[in-house]
Amino acid sequence: MSLLDPFIEDTALHMGLGHRARRLVEVLVDYIRSLPGGVEGLRHRFEQAGMGEQFPAGNPPHRLLASQLERIVGRAELVALARRAAFPTGMFAVVAADLLPGLIDVMEREAALAASEPAVVAERLAPAAVPRSLRGSALRGALWVLVAGVLLCLTGWIHQKTRAPAGTVAQAAAVAAAERHQMPRLTLVVSATGVDVRGRLPSEADRRRVWNALVAQYGRARVGGDIQRDHHTQSPRWLDRLLTVLPSLNQPGLALSFSGDALNADLGRLPEAERVAVSETLRRAFGHLPITGLWDPGRVALSQLPEQHDADQLASALNQGVVRFAHKSPELRADSMDTLRASALAIRRAGPRLRLEVGSHTDSLGTSDSNLRLSQQRAEAVVAELRALGVPSSALVARGYGEDHPVADNRLEAGRERNRRIVYTVLD
Repeated sequence: MSLLDPFIEDTALHMGLGHRARRLVEVLVDYIRSLPGGVEGLRHRFEQAGMGEQFPAGNPPHRLLASQLERIVGRAELVALARRAAFPTGMFAVVAADLLPGLIDVMEREAALAASEPAVVAERLAPAAVPRSLRGSALRGALWVLVAGVLLCLTGWIHQKTRAPAGTVAQAAAVAAAERHQMPRLTLVVSATGVDVRGRLPSEADRRRVWNALVAQYGRARVGGDIQRDHHTQSPRWLDRLLTVLPSLNQPGLALSFSGDALNADLGRLPEAERVAVSETLRRAFGHLPITGLWDPGRVALSQLPEQHDADQLASALNQGVVRFAHKSPELRADSMDTLRASALAIRRAGPRLRLEVGSHTDSLGTSDSNLRLSQQRAEAVVAELRALGVPSSALVARGYGEDHPVADNRLEAGRERNRRIVYTVLD
């Protein structure tokens, strides 16, 4: 077993990344190995960025901030690596910066182990005193067997191709076409006269479940549209939850569109109070999916800022927003991205003189040290994502406060949820 496997398992557990930890570590390892000289090439990158003291010779690098990793790797390369790992750029930068020292240590220990193995293997496999002529005969025999095997395989392959039925090519094309249309889709548009539903689901049973649920809610005469059946379509992960929350999603003007495992909510035609309420319903039901179009009090407050507002008014509006993370992890939840996009736009419009501290606070579950570290990682994740959305680096400072400044009772889940927060503070 590779030394990287325990490292990946530990990353998955303690960073809350689950199965995605393997892909992230593999992307980092491939990047380091692609550099001239491998680890030494990475050390040279540190020196070129003016950060040689962060990676002293003979030692793993010191712990980095996400912004420091971006200086070393380069913005374009960081974005490309994040895309390969299927992570948001900001989140990738935070996790990669945190993992790099331990990963370098593991890679160097694995390289040292690999360097020592060839001599051991050669010693174990060294042949006994066998006459040279006998060894030569054995090698020639093995070579002839190998050649004969290759010729037999090649002959069989040619025979199969020449006798393939005429429909094989068409069948392959049909399979490829089916594979291009595997995503389940469903669109619901609610109006004053009823609901229109359209999409593609894998089975008649799924189609009937959706149709019957809508008929039960709106009445047969007020349900229109068409749901196609396609057995090549994957089973939707969201269908059961959608049927559960349908009674709460009856506001005229609401439009929901599921595509694969993603959800887009069009709430622009709803009153502002209903936008927030529907968004909360969708977050609770589909927080495990990438969601766009959601609102929260912060996004509403930002949209209501006067044309001429000061930095304190901006910070107050930003602080009404809610940024959510995976449990005990610095990973930003997908349902927080609309809030961050609105925040980034407002901060960019404030001009180059604005400086904000992005403070992160946790609840009291876990140790004080682990919560302090987690809060710093979360603050850095928010800063990295805002920078990825166009906010200048000079405008933001990340700071983690851990569990030291609660605003509610940590003995209650509702209190712990309030204590897990991001706070924007204007800096002089």
